[in-house]
Amino acid sequence: MNAHETMARMQEDLRRVALGEMSQAHELAELAGRGAEEMLSDLKRWKAEGRIFSVEQDGAEYFPFYALDPGAGYRPYPFMAEVIRILYQTEGWSSGWALAAWFIGLNSFLDDQRPLDLLALDPEWVIEAARDAVETEQSPHG
Repeated sequence: MNAHETMARMQEDLRRVALGEMSQAHELAELAGRGAEEMLSDLKRWKAEGRIFSVEQDGAEYFPFYALDPGAGYRPYPFMAEVIRILYQTEGWSSGWALAAWFIGLNSFLDDQRPLDLLALDPEWVIEAARDAVETEQSPHG
């Protein structure tokens, strides 16, 4: 297997793992006990407001269910907008797939935990990890 094939396989593995942590609007609507159209409308509005992100795969749109607070009717955690805003400051983080990869990846700033696992537990730490990621990316030695 050449380097290009290896990279393509790694990207496909990343996408598979990321999609495992995401759902389509109708699946989220079931979780929230809401109508699919209403949920999709809300998701699109939240995405436009920068409170959530999505990825597309095979013509379907997927949203990170870990970004939604079950205790608040499956609305985005309030601090998600801040994390997204921080990461969007860096050119390489401006796609849904890049954000998804950051949330599912082990993060050394978070003691090798995944940001998505800490969203509800320690949102301030996740915000600091996002700032660290941007600073590391923007530094000349990053």
